[in-house]
Amino acid sequence: MLAPSGEAIYDFAMPVVVDRRRWGTVRVGLSKRRMEAEIRRTRFELFGLTVATLVFGGLGAALVARRIARPIRQLGEGTTAIAFDHMAAQVVQQRRAPEDAHAELPRRFAELEDVKRYPENVLASLTNGIVTVDLDGRVVTINPAAEVLTGFFAGEATSRYCTELFAQTPEIGEMLMETLASRRPIAGVALRLKRRSGTAVPVEVGTAPLKGGEGKDLGVVAILRDLTLVRELEGRLRRSDRVAALGSLAAGLAHEIKNPLTSVLTFSRHVARRFDDPHFRDRFQRVVPRELDRINAIIERLLELARPAPASFVGIRLAPLVDRAVELFANEIESQRVQVTRDYARDLPLVAADEESLYRAVINLVGNALDVMEDGGRLGLRLACAGSHESFRSASAPLARRQVVIEITDTGAGIRPEDADRLFTPFFTTKEHGTGLGLAITHKIVEDHGGIIDFQSVAGVGTTFRIVLPLVPSPAR
Repeated sequence: MLAPSGEAIYDFAMPVVVDRRRWGTVRVGLSKRRMEAEIRRTRFELFGLTVATLVFGGLGAALVARRIARPIRQLGEGTTAIAFDHMAAQVVQQRRAPEDAHAELPRRFAELEDVKRYPENVLASLTNGIVTVDLDGRVVTINPAAEVLTGFFAGEATSRYCTELFAQTPEIGEMLMETLASRRPIAGVALRLKRRSGTAVPVEVGTAPLKGGEGKDLGVVAILRDLTLVRELEGRLRRSDRVAALGSLAAGLAHEIKNPLTSVLTFSRHVARRFDDPHFRDRFQRVVPRELDRINAIIERLLELARPAPASFVGIRLAPLVDRAVELFANEIESQRVQVTRDYARDLPLVAADEESLYRAVINLVGNALDVMEDGGRLGLRLACAGSHESFRSASAPLARRQVVIEITDTGAGIRPEDADRLFTPFFTTKEHGTGLGLAITHKIVEDHGGIIDFQSVAGVGTTFRIVLPLVPSPAR
């Protein structure tokens, strides 16, 4: 509103109330000009105060920041210097590292070369011959010992087929190919390796699959062991055994001949005095020729054991030969009620043998089996390839198609362990009236055929004699 003077004012009116009774009204008028001037003055003062606060605050903040930034800057400068020194050291070290590595390379290469050559050095140091072939049957490696055994240098043998390398001893090539096909190892087989020059050397050959990382098939490895020294030592041992056995042979011979010779001497001493006695002459004619025949039979069997009989090797079938030997004892088999069982392999190949000699060997074994069995025993006959049943400790693991087996089993009391080592010794017998020559002659016949004879016996269960014969006979070792 306007004052009487025409100045704009603010008019405020408020009632006055005392004890709830209105006494009147108070009116106040304020000059609008002076109020606005006061407001402007207050605003100016606040603005000045704000500017002063900002100025003094900025100066204080700058001062504080300067005091804080100086050590931080110094710390940064020091850190930068340290980092630079460290980087410089690293640069120097990295420059030296290639130089050191370059200087180290020859030694590392030498170590790697030694590691690479280590297996080769091992193979070269072995006294056994080592031949490896790949999955195609080609020779990959051959060590110096195998070079000496075969007569082929490594450069000539490498990449050849193994059957070509061992063309003069095909059994080895066949063993390698058999292992390559079946992935099964073949244990040591004793045979004669024919060198490139034509000479032969006794060796023991074994084959096994060659595996790489993670069981990967790489080929086959063959190990050839030279048995020349072993055979020489065995020969010396056999000669020593012969000398040692000569005393036993002489004692046995004296024992076997003494009884019939005593009878002959007794009668000869009474011939002149009692020749006219008909009873004496009758006994003389019965006893003396019989005892002389007995002495003659012993001498003949000894000669058969000692001297090589002329052998005629022809291809024979084992089944008819064994059956013929069993038929010879048909009466004993029937009277003792012995059960005969036959287990003959089909398509058994022909065996090159002297039929009559082998027949005598089988007769001796069948006769011994019947002698040790009581009534109701069992005579087992088995013919098979050698690889189909390897239960005997002395029988090696040859290729099945190159060797055959004859087994004769009885259900007698068995062989005592203390008698086992003397079983094939001449004049050793467990029979009451035996001569002890049957098994010795059988052993010689089998050896003449290049075979092996062995036995297994269990007390109270029985005994099995086993003959292993090669299809093609080789000279006895």
